[in-house]
Amino acid sequence: MDEFARACVDEAHRLHVILQDWLRGTVPSTPAGFAPFADALADPCRVVSPLGTITERAALLSEFEAIHGVLSAHGEAFVIRVENAVVLRQWEDHALVSYEEWHDLDGDSSARLSTVLYTADTSAPLGVAWSFIHETWLPGLAPVAGERFPAAQNASTAA
Repeated sequence: MDEFARACVDEAHRLHVILQDWLRGTVPSTPAGFAPFADALADPCRVVSPLGTITERAALLSEFEAIHGVLSAHGEAFVIRVENAVVLRQWEDHALVSYEEWHDLDGDSSARLSTVLYTADTSAPLGVAWSFIHETWLPGLAPVAGERFPAAQNASTAA
């Protein structure tokens, strides 16, 4: 695996740790605390959720900024992990990477298969930016409610 491909795989892991910490509330809810997530997304960036909802960069940033710390009561019982990352195709300044994204919360797990188009971008944290993300639930591993972080959405609705 060359340096660019390695950066793409490393970025998949890095960003999910950042999201986990953001949802746990273990990083400050400040522009500096949110920048490691926001700075990794290309402009434009589009996400297709497991249910087919399309979200553009600005809406995605607003959504995640609003749910800071909603899983703080769960602490380390909430974990996001990336497994089985594979570079499917690589060009000079783009790479298509697939991985499983697992969410563990209080003994329950959900998992999706994510496919990401990364673009070389020297201003992004690891030199690669998220340009396009497509997710689908792994068979039998969809959460009962919600698309991205159902427990976070339920917690923010109750607050």
